[in-house]
Amino acid sequence: MLLGLTAIVGSTIAYHQFTDKPSQADQVQAVLNDLETVLDAARQYYLDNGALPPITSDTEPEFGYLNINNLIANPGLKTWRGPYLPYDDTWIGGEQYISHPQYIATQLLLKETNSAWVRGSSPTGCQTTSSSCSLAACIWLVPLEVAQEINHIVDGEVSLESSDAKGTIRYDQALLGSLICMIGDNYPMPPGK
Repeated sequence: MLLGLTAIVGSTIAYHQFTDKPSQADQVQAVLNDLETVLDAARQYYLDNGALPPITSDTEPEFGYLNINNLIANPGLKTWRGPYLPYDDTWIGGEQYISHPQYIATQLLLKETNSAWVRGSSPTGCQTTSSSCSLAACIWLVPLEVAQEINHIVDGEVSLESSDAKGTIRYDQALLGSLICMIGDNYPMPPGK
């Protein structure tokens, strides 16, 4: 599995280095649109099915990873009217990721409202005892400058920091780019696994 992940990351780096890149302004707009598209897809899934996708069965509930695969493939629900996202599930990372057409991967997180976090791996996932849960859409390996500009546009903050754990936009620098998340609406905790 590590070899497969290495091949995916290496291919992505080569692709980004040897292809024409859109301008930063175009990248910012595209990432913003994609984050909103994922949040809208989750909202439509919720309206059709009465709940968000469940917490993943392959991770700890305290992290709040939702099974994003349910947005592109019917998990066996009669009320499912998807696919809700035009993405493929070619990612090798289990239920918490699907491939992103431009960057590496896309995630859905359900975090305690107003909690400080920059990644899904923060133990701030929504619990049955949480007073409020906020949905977040995330995209992996966006250029840090793009994440910082989106933070400026949405949250009004000018920051050159490598991460930001507050506001509507959350981002954190990774080895080859950054993770960026946009917090959307509040939802109840989905039913158990």
